[in-house]
Amino acid sequence: MKIILSLFIFLLFISPPSWAILDIDVSEPTLEISTGFDGDTLTLFGTADRKGDIVILVKGPTKDTVIRRKVDLMGLWVHARSVKFNNVPQYYNVASSRSVLNIADEVTRQNYNMGINSLTFAVDDSDISPERKSRFQEALIQNMQLKGLFSLTPDAVVFINDQLFKTRIYMPSNVPVGDYTIEAFLFKDGEMLAQQSHPFKVEQVGLTASVHDFAIYQPFLYGILVILIAIFSSLLAILLLRRE
Repeated sequence: MKIILSLFIFLLFISPPSWAILDIDVSEPTLEISTGFDGDTLTLFGTADRKGDIVILVKGPTKDTVIRRKVDLMGLWVHARSVKFNNVPQYYNVASSRSVLNIADEVTRQNYNMGINSLTFAVDDSDISPERKSRFQEALIQNMQLKGLFSLTPDAVVFINDQLFKTRIYMPSNVPVGDYTIEAFLFKDGEMLAQQSHPFKVEQVGLTASVHDFAIYQPFLYGILVILIAIFSSLLAILLLRRE
């Protein structure tokens, strides 16, 4: 037993660990959304014990998303087909020191959803053909890109020195509230040396938060209040027009 222990200690000292040390942080651990919020830019910074390629993934809360295809039926646009995708992130951003295609191989990108072209979402319908699923998934990604919620930014991660790096992530005005995850990866010559994750949160504050919570937890009363406000606004507009 003493011989085995001595051999283990000897190997530990002559064979230093091959993994790297990676650490990240964000300028604002919580992004607060209030009335008049028109977007914000977060600064992410980190350190690595060796210089290499950095990939940053920022993913927001997930939910099931339905994509519908419309067809022209006698001059009317109606829903013809739909596909429901499970656990779709409502925000997805990739920032990297250079193109992720030149940083990691295809298998690694697929395993870690590293890049918009590497995203794959599950469906409940087992009878759906791969071609149909692919078309609807492309439509889903395009819709999210048009909303500014899916983005890919190569050459966005900059090394300040041999160990310190930073990048900036834009959060649009329609960014959903919820829990987010920031993942950082360190690569060297195509090999992943380290991986680190950091929690992040987007929440509403002030009057916006109060209205949001009231609508979520008291939907019936919220609906009645909206109807009453609409009726009152209509009556007020009629009275003003009559005075004129």
